[in-house]
Amino acid sequence: MSALLEVRDLTTRFKVDGGEFTAVDGISFSVEAGRTLGIVGESGCGKSVTSLSIMGLLPKGQGRIAAGSITFDGVDLTQLPERDLRALRGNRIAMIFQEPMTSLNPAFTVGDQLIEAIRCHRDMDHARARVHAIEMLRRVRIPSPEQRIDAYPHKLSGGMRQRVMIAMALACEPQLLIADEPTTALDVTIQAQVLELMRALRADTGAAIILITHDLGVIAELADEVAVMYAGRVVERTSVERLFAEPQHPYTIGLLGSIPKLHLAQTRLAAIEGQVPTPMTVMAGCRFAARCPFADARCEAAAPPLTEQAAGHFAACWKAPLALPWEQAA
Repeated sequence: MSALLEVRDLTTRFKVDGGEFTAVDGISFSVEAGRTLGIVGESGCGKSVTSLSIMGLLPKGQGRIAAGSITFDGVDLTQLPERDLRALRGNRIAMIFQEPMTSLNPAFTVGDQLIEAIRCHRDMDHARARVHAIEMLRRVRIPSPEQRIDAYPHKLSGGMRQRVMIAMALACEPQLLIADEPTTALDVTIQAQVLELMRALRADTGAAIILITHDLGVIAELADEVAVMYAGRVVERTSVERLFAEPQHPYTIGLLGSIPKLHLAQTRLAAIEGQVPTPMTVMAGCRFAARCPFADARCEAAAPPLTEQAAGHFAACWKAPLALPWEQAA
């Protein structure tokens, strides 16, 4: 099956005093219709910048796509004029932003904002758009949608606001949904409900999903494939099953080793020593070398390419394939 979205060698840069820094550095991945790609990594690794690059929402005059292509349904989005991008956003490509309280306008009801999004891309009058908006709220399991549609965002719980954002994103039945930390700041029960909702909507509509998160538990729950990012680069990419069973990059091994385990409740969690390099740091070698127990002179001299270690399993590490758990390596 051909990919609905294909990102190739994407490089995104931002202006700073004295020049530019690279936030996303030559990353590549693809996602097919009806599949979910998880992008995982710690804060500052470039996950959200990747999503904003795809959506064409980089801050004007500050961020730019310096190289690479983003091909959606056969069209390179990096070459589209702004008018055509606006026609795609919210229609064929939609995004659930990280914090619904700041994404929803507090001065307007959730219904006003849903109806505006619908009428922007669909030929409907206000009455028909309102009926459709109520149906979308019902679809995301908001109770009493006929009353909730006239509520202001601050009158809704965090979980309900997130559901409104999902309803808005799905109102025009997009082919691609980008979810940026959709369960952040939600309690565990609401997290589970949001993930179940996304799973059901994917099955109903056949949409492709890019799920951006730092939570490996969320990745295990919903993703089919995973791209692990570190300091602006993809360091590992494979199926979710293989990532958890046979991680091949030391950073991925460290992430998995830091997950609490019930049968080891009294054992101290493994930690990844050191700090993430700043975006302005110029490095000739692997960006994880200073924190990696496997690193040697070669790792500090040259950056390893993302290469296929096994069928469908890519890792950017000179020492791959690896088989040691992080606790033994540290």
